[in-house]
Amino acid sequence: MTKPFKLTVLMLALLQAPAWAAGEAIDQSRNVSASEKIEIENMRGEVRIVAVKANKFSVKGTLDDKAEGYELTSENGVTRFAVKMPRNNYGGWSSEKQEGSDLTIEVPVGSELKFSGVNANVSASGIEGGARLTTVNGKVDAEKLKGDIALETVNGEISSRDNSGRIHITTVNGQISDKGSAGTLELESVNGEISSQSSAKEVELAVVNGEGQLDLTGTERLEFSSVNGEIRAALKGSKKPRIAASSVSGASRLALDADVSARFDLEASAGGDIDNGLTADKATRAKYGPRRHLEFRTGSGEGNVEISTVSGEIELKKH
Repeated sequence: MTKPFKLTVLMLALLQAPAWAAGEAIDQSRNVSASEKIEIENMRGEVRIVAVKANKFSVKGTLDDKAEGYELTSENGVTRFAVKMPRNNYGGWSSEKQEGSDLTIEVPVGSELKFSGVNANVSASGIEGGARLTTVNGKVDAEKLKGDIALETVNGEISSRDNSGRIHITTVNGQISDKGSAGTLELESVNGEISSQSSAKEVELAVVNGEGQLDLTGTERLEFSSVNGEIRAALKGSKKPRIAASSVSGASRLALDADVSARFDLEASAGGDIDNGLTADKATRAKYGPRRHLEFRTGSGEGNVEISTVSGEIELKKH
C-alpha cells in the first residue's frame, strides 16, 4: 500500500469517527415525560444533576477521556444515559487529580432518578419523584429531594440538605452530614461520623467504630445502636417519645425535654454504667455479677424508653 493511499484511509477513518469520541464534548437533549424514570451511569468523574420545570432531559459537558462513547435512549417513559467504558478500566481513582467525565444533567422536577458510579462524585437537587444515588469511591451531595431517597457510598462523604420523604443514607468509610430532613430517616456508617439536624418523625441510626450526633425536633420514634462508638441524641418537642437503643463498648447519651412523659427501662451489664440526670432515681446493682438496672416513670408514662449497654455508658439528661 502506497503512503498516499495509507494517508487517505487514515483521514477517512478520522472523518467517520463518532462525534462523542473519547474526551469530546457532549451536548444532547430530548423531550421526556414529567414523571420520566431517569437512569444515569457514569463510572468516573463529576456529575451534577439538576431538576428543571421543563419536560426535557439534557446532558452537557465532556466525556471521560477513556470513554468508548455513550448510550442515550428514551422508551416507554424511561430515559437511560450511560458513559461506555472499557470493562477493565474502572480504576485510576486519584484523590489529587479528578479524572473522568465532567457532566451537567437536567431532568424534570417530577422525574424519578437513579444514578450509579464507581470512582465518581455526584450531586442532585430539586428532584421530587424519588432518587437513588450510588457510588463506590466518591462523594454524594443531595439537596431538596423528595420521595423515596437512597444515598450510598463505600469510601466517601455524604451531604444531605433539606430532603424529605423516606430517606436512607449509608456509607462504610466516610462521614454523613444531614440537615433539614423530614419524613422518615435511616442513617448507617461503619467507620465514620454521623451528624443530623432533623424533624423526621421516625429516625434510625447505626454506627460501628464511629460517632453519632442527633439534634431532633418533634421526632416520635427513635432507634439507635453503636459498637465501639458514642451516640448523642437530643430530642426537642417530643413529649411522649418511643426510644430503643443499645450499645457495645460505647456510650448512649440522651437529652430530653424536662416535661417528657415516658416509662424508662435502662440496663447496663459487663461493667457498664447508668447516669440518670432526669430524676432522682438511682440504678440498682445486681446481687451477682456486674449488672445495673433502673426503671422509673416521668409524667403519666405515655412514651417508652428502653436502653441497654454492654461495657458501655447510659446517660440521661434534661435540655
